[in-house]
Amino acid sequence: MKRRWPLLLSLLPLLLGLAAYGHFWRGWAADFETTLAGWFPGRQVQVTGFPYRMEAELAWVKLTHAGGTSVALAVEKLRLNRGPWRPELTVLQGQGVALAAGAGGLQARAAAATATASLKIAPDAAGLNRLARLSIVLPGATGNAGLGPDYRADSLELHIREVFGAKPADPASPRLAQHGQLVIGATGFALGQGAPISLAADVTARAAGRMDDYRRWADGGGSLDLVMTGSDATGELFKLDATVVPLATGLRLGGTITTVCPMAVQAALTGRVPPAEQRLRSAVRLALETALPAGGAVALSGIPADLATRARRGQLPACPRLR
Repeated sequence: MKRRWPLLLSLLPLLLGLAAYGHFWRGWAADFETTLAGWFPGRQVQVTGFPYRMEAELAWVKLTHAGGTSVALAVEKLRLNRGPWRPELTVLQGQGVALAAGAGGLQARAAAATATASLKIAPDAAGLNRLARLSIVLPGATGNAGLGPDYRADSLELHIREVFGAKPADPASPRLAQHGQLVIGATGFALGQGAPISLAADVTARAAGRMDDYRRWADGGGSLDLVMTGSDATGELFKLDATVVPLATGLRLGGTITTVCPMAVQAALTGRVPPAEQRLRSAVRLALETALPAGGAVALSGIPADLATRARRGQLPACPRLR
């Protein structure tokens, strides 16, 4: 019996450490449960995963928000994870996922059999919680972007963040400060009957203040800077540089498209069947203006009169159908 006491005494610090960690873990788990109760009102949430993680599972989740902007989420099965020392970061895994968002008359939706996401909330200099990053990955996504026919994609990624302490690059500039950013990436993206391509888009949201109210953003001179490129295995097909501004009943998009496939781009914008077209050796720049949501007239100008005689890359595949 006397020999056992030294062994027990040597294990005592470990046992005390485990007890203290268990106490703290339970407190962290309780905080996570409180957070989830705020995210999912009316749901009973139990956090498990001791000792390495904190995890909760929910079934048949439906969340909606309506107002100047609308957001809807439906998930058949949702798993949420958080590390004990990372309360600002939550990782989500979903099955049977459907997302929808709308603003300014524009409605977009996406659905996928599975999805993963990470949500990071962090305080700014004033101590207010901000959206530091929301990243969503949707394999095998389908849906509609509100800009034409339905789409499908092998993979669709959305990355959204709120800009902290936003200031204009030039105080004398009439452009407002950047307050938000949306980055979109898609592989195997096909719009309607179009061929699959890769898309990359960067949307910069400019506003007079924090973007938590659509009407205040629209009435305060808010705008969106959009840069989007489309490419296939051969190279870049088009690049869109545009500005989106709010109107009384929607949005207006104006900018330029630089492309080696001008007829394919024109057909995609007007909903027509594109003619056979080889890629140009030198890209042309077209001017674009249209009203959103889709359905308004598309003003596309700048197609050269001598387009038929311009040099082509005959050794490369023909321009793909984009819609």
